[in-house]
Amino acid sequence: LRDPAAEIQDLFNRYVGARVEGPLPVDTRVRIKQRLRLSLVRAGVWDRLERAIPAARWTQPGDPLTFDFGYRPLEVAGKPNGHIKFVHSLSLKRDIELAKVLVYTMDHVRRSEPAELTAVVEGMAGRDDEAATLSQNILVEAGIAVQPVALADSYAQSIRRELAL
Repeated sequence: LRDPAAEIQDLFNRYVGARVEGPLPVDTRVRIKQRLRLSLVRAGVWDRLERAIPAARWTQPGDPLTFDFGYRPLEVAGKPNGHIKFVHSLSLKRDIELAKVLVYTMDHVRRSEPAELTAVVEGMAGRDDEAATLSQNILVEAGIAVQPVALADSYAQSIRRELAL
């Protein structure tokens, strides 16, 4: 007869796998968004952001895209602000199609009102990474700012300043 505890452990190892040691990879959209959210909370701006903003407001009914976050900085005379600013997470390596969708969507948003988008990514594209370079170029050519998640704390602080908190 086998030991029930050993049997359970065997099943666990076979179907779930061993626990991964060390930090989890940060090259998925979900992980980037999680890290960004923590930075926004630390900066004290989380409750001031609109979340899951439907792109259909500017594109067409049924558009499934939702921007992760958005806010409107205070209007100050002589400064180009007061318009909507979106923040969206994506992986340059994995989300080439999302980069293209964001360009299309921002084109429609900007037809309706002045708007900016910052894409928070796993890191800037390396020389040897064609997919990441392509995504980054697609975004930058469309006037979309690219911000590495490693600098999310300072980026969140810049949002705090724009909101005059």
